[in-house]
Amino acid sequence: MGTHRPLLLLTRPKASSEAFWAALPQDCRDAVDILINPLLSIHVSGPLPDLSGVSGLIFTSANALDAFAALGGTVLDIPAIAVGPSTGKAAREFGFRTDVAGGTADQVVDYVLSQGYAGPLMHLRGEAAIGDISQRLTAAGVETSEAVLYTQALEPFSMATREALSQDRPIIAPVFSPRTARQLVRESMGFDTVSFAAISEAVADALPRDAARRTRIAQRPDRDGMVALVGDMIKDAASLERRL
Repeated sequence: MGTHRPLLLLTRPKASSEAFWAALPQDCRDAVDILINPLLSIHVSGPLPDLSGVSGLIFTSANALDAFAALGGTVLDIPAIAVGPSTGKAAREFGFRTDVAGGTADQVVDYVLSQGYAGPLMHLRGEAAIGDISQRLTAAGVETSEAVLYTQALEPFSMATREALSQDRPIIAPVFSPRTARQLVRESMGFDTVSFAAISEAVADALPRDAARRTRIAQRPDRDGMVALVGDMIKDAASLERRL
């Protein structure tokens, strides 16, 4: 890796990080070095719930679909409601008839209510989730239950990552969840060359106040929005590097 080239630090699970890297434009990938160090590991836990009588499934991550498949879940003749485009793509590839909300938990709730879904629905999710989707929908009159299919364990930075962060180079770290944001901050304490790309205001709020000047927020809370933001940040960092 180049000494002063910008470094893109990807901290989602390996498959998600690789998919995000592949989604970036080629000129952005050519301008930056990449380092993948997942800060969350996914562990399928289950069990798969009884889905008889359920009229729709809510997925707020592709990890939930992976866990659903690993637990023996099969395609049902009911709609899948996906939080955003990347989860929607995974649901369609799995075989579900899929509807896609706007990218956040709030938008899932609004979408279900605006589209007139009748319960019972079920939210299949990880152990750590934000938005209280099932409780809010049930309170609004759409009976919704939930089932935890996987757990997410926090992981540290490797020594190689710590060494890379100590180098004199701009570092761009996309952040997709408040929990990952908090872990990223814990692991990157003292490294003030890290600039954060937050998928939403809620994620940005999980970063420390002194990082605000180094944080930019995606215009849309989905992968396309993050690709656009990170692409801009890479171009800005590469342009600054050329001027130095």
